[in-house]
Amino acid sequence: MKVEGRTFVISGGSSGLGLATSIALLSSGANVSILDLNPPPSESLPLLSNPKRTLYTRTDVSKTASLQNAVDATVSWIKDTTHAPLGGVIACAGVGYGERILPRQDPASGAVKTMSIEAFDKVVAINLRGTVDLLRLVLPHLGAVEGEGDDAERGVLVLVPSVAAFEGQVGQVAYSASKAAVAGIVLPLARELGKAAGIRVVGIAPGVFETAMTKTPRKNASGQVGGVASRSGVNEGMVEYPRRMGRPEEFASLVMECLRNSMLNGSVFRLDGSVRMPSRL
Repeated sequence: MKVEGRTFVISGGSSGLGLATSIALLSSGANVSILDLNPPPSESLPLLSNPKRTLYTRTDVSKTASLQNAVDATVSWIKDTTHAPLGGVIACAGVGYGERILPRQDPASGAVKTMSIEAFDKVVAINLRGTVDLLRLVLPHLGAVEGEGDDAERGVLVLVPSVAAFEGQVGQVAYSASKAAVAGIVLPLARELGKAAGIRVVGIAPGVFETAMTKTPRKNASGQVGGVASRSGVNEGMVEYPRRMGRPEEFASLVMECLRNSMLNGSVFRLDGSVRMPSRL
């Protein structure tokens, strides 16, 4: 599929892997509709502040009303301003969380703490439900786009699970569950949407990538990047080759290939430097 002159919806497009993807698409002649809680940094690329090329809508992906508002704004922007038809969705929005499920006693107070089910629900709501809900709301509009080429291809959905979907670490029950589910819906979506709508579906499962979360350790929800609990400098040695964290532009490069190569469909591709995560750091 040609990305030039098309519009791509990118959840989590204001930072990290989503921002790198936004920049790659804009640099390739596409328009982007960014759904995020925070606006993109316009200094990264002037086109991010160009209203004819970039639309930003403040969005909480865990809320259907917020997603619906963003999708409606995107459709109106295309119709009234850009006239660049939809080309697909890149669902990068996600959060990490780490907490063990076994009860534990606080040494100071003696109180027994159990894993927060509220935190579990939040992770699933953002990582899994937010992804499915966004696709559900965009697909009627993407399915109405005129197909291009011999395959009558209308668009591409790029989902973002994680290596944690396959090698979750201790304390990653919520995160691994949500990302394994995202990986699990790639094939059934591809089977449903290919013949019926001319839409491909692929997944990219990142390993350890350089983002703001890897530079600032936090408690529990600590820097989980692309699904791997990571503190700056800790995980680089786990990557077989190249022995470093991935760069966001390398993720964006694979997204671009997934969009352009029509034979990529129904699979989840690991992007991890051959890392295989141990049970714990």
